[in-house]
Amino acid sequence: MARFERILEKSKNEAINEEEALYIFKETEQEEKATELLQTARFVREKIMGNTFKWSGGIARVLRCNLKPLCQYCPYWRKKGDEPLGIEEILKGVDYIARHGLQEFHLSGGTTLRSDGSDVLEIVTAIRTAGYNDMEIDINCGAAMSFDTLKELKQLGVKLVRSVFETINPQVFNKVKPGDDLEEKKKFARLIGEAGLGLGTGIMAGLSPNETKYQDYVDFIFYIKHYEHLKSVYVSKFFPFNGIPMKDHPSCSDWEAARLVAVMRLVLRDKDIGGAAGWGRDNYPTPLMAGAGNRVGGIHINRTPHYHVYQNEEYLYEDNMEFHNHMESTSKKLKELGVEVTL
Repeated sequence: MARFERILEKSKNEAINEEEALYIFKETEQEEKATELLQTARFVREKIMGNTFKWSGGIARVLRCNLKPLCQYCPYWRKKGDEPLGIEEILKGVDYIARHGLQEFHLSGGTTLRSDGSDVLEIVTAIRTAGYNDMEIDINCGAAMSFDTLKELKQLGVKLVRSVFETINPQVFNKVKPGDDLEEKKKFARLIGEAGLGLGTGIMAGLSPNETKYQDYVDFIFYIKHYEHLKSVYVSKFFPFNGIPMKDHPSCSDWEAARLVAVMRLVLRDKDIGGAAGWGRDNYPTPLMAGAGNRVGGIHINRTPHYHVYQNEEYLYEDNMEFHNHMESTSKKLKELGVEVTL
């Protein structure tokens, strides 16, 4: 049995190491071996986490991003007059999610470096005061909360807060996130655990140059593995949106991002791994096909974008808010894959 097959066979029962992960990345640039990798990652997910998934929702732009300069890959907050959702709008979004039976959602927003997080605390307090006490809330608003705020969020029933790195290569981080602070993010990740909360994080596939990308992926995976309170990690895909400084940077391929999800599954065996920004309905392979799970995004709420998709059963535009509900279409696709999604 060749080394590649030996590593995949081993991975069905135990985590692969750093050297093996790097080897797998290099060996799966051709579709045939990449397909074997994805099949193995799905096997591991189903063996450890099962094949039943849970619906999740999200509300974006709950806070303004005050990083200066903005991250080079991000299309948000580049237009004058952009406003975050107000608390009443956020509550309207929470109500929409709750009415569709979802029990959990994330709040995502911009970052104000070294903020104490009182703005986040105000939002969560308003949600609980409005009576939404049984819904799980995932917070993703940058490394900008004090220890006291984290403790208060825990008292309000928040179980997970994210410190999203995108990359831990210092050179790449400083180039693509010049207004952010990698060391602050690492400090914040530790602080989340000290407050008794679960840690969520994320990586953006396609940021690093070709000569270092696989090593950067491996370094990221094994760095976050050391956080004992790590619960969740997502993989987003770089896309060269119009108007961003990185508009000439190549888009990350579906296969590269899927291979990252798959290798992550072979290392972070029992963690919630998902796709995020950059993935669309036409991507192939999908994060699920690469071993992601066990949550599926069903509803996403945002400020109405600068572009408009035609309004249909999945998109509703109302009061300068976008309600994107793709639970029905996603359910049909997942049933074909033998995956059950529950509330």
